[in-house]
Amino acid sequence: MRRLLAALACLLPALAGAAEPGWVVPFRAYVNAPAYLNEMGRSIARLETRLAPQCVQVLKGMRRQELRIITEPSFEPGLPIPTGGQWREQVRIDRCGEPALHNVLVTAGEGASPFMTVLLPGSSKADGRLQVKATPAVFAIAGARLEGDCRSSARHIVDTQFRRWLGSTGDAPLADRLWREIWTVRICGRDVRVQVDFAPDGQGGYTHAVDIAP
Repeated sequence: MRRLLAALACLLPALAGAAEPGWVVPFRAYVNAPAYLNEMGRSIARLETRLAPQCVQVLKGMRRQELRIITEPSFEPGLPIPTGGQWREQVRIDRCGEPALHNVLVTAGEGASPFMTVLLPGSSKADGRLQVKATPAVFAIAGARLEGDCRSSARHIVDTQFRRWLGSTGDAPLADRLWREIWTVRICGRDVRVQVDFAPDGQGGYTHAVDIAP
């Protein structure tokens, strides 16, 4: 879990051919520093102890897939740590010989080191708040599917897969898009696949509908 192999410059195509904003150079140095990468690796490893404990000792090959800026980072003169900004990292790891995607939301603020929040694994396009909002319904329908066969309250979302934009909304502004994902819930050692459809609620947020995946 020690290495991120992709360079940040490859992850900011919008800056190609244009003058770089002043935050880019210190940000590039910060997100490629060993301390930052090690902390992200530890955050992912803690989640992996719940998702695949048998593989934690052999996790390897952490590789950055995407870094998406949500709010531009800001730096105080002479300080190497950002004092503002938010971004989302997507990294791929090797889990017992199989690839797995992880997503980490990083939030920087004054007076403290940036805080890392590990989101659901996989390719979900839902942001952190939307993931939290949809999770209880996903757990409920997955648990009902195994009712009588499993009494354990322990359940984890071990993967999410973005499937497709719904209708003709693929080219619409992001706030107007509808999309479908498949979330995999592990309960009592069994995996239940749940279909999750997201749609705008007309008030700047999203609603969700869940069903057992066909």
